[in-house]
Amino acid sequence: MNYVVRSGDTLNSIAQRFGVPVQELIRVNNIAYPYYIYVGQKLFIPVTPTESPTSDIDRRLRRVENRVDALRSDFTKVDDRVDELEKHVNRLETRVTRLERPAPTPTAPPRPRPTATPRPTGTPRPTQRP
Repeated sequence: MNYVVRSGDTLNSIAQRFGVPVQELIRVNNIAYPYYIYVGQKLFIPVTPTESPTSDIDRRLRRVENRVDALRSDFTKVDDRVDELEKHVNRLETRVTRLERPAPTPTAPPRPRPTATPRPTGTPRPTQRP
């Protein structure tokens, strides 16, 4: 279908009027950047848009689902990291607790037992009398 551009028309308004994506209008009419159109210009309007509203919704839904999956993955990574840090904190707390325990009181060293004095060799042993 052909359309003649009128005063006040924009690519967006034309695309919206006919339910066609703006990029499709630009593509099929070979409109170069900066995408100017002028009054009296004939534009070809594709009868069947390349993307129906349903497929646009599907595309957006896929994009949202992909983003949710990415966020879920990021959350899982962060959650795993938090678990690792909690284990590390628990180990550190255990070490601090051990270091803060009061030192055991020192015990007195054992006293040596008295021993018999050694006799010089060759000395007779005293005998006991009955």
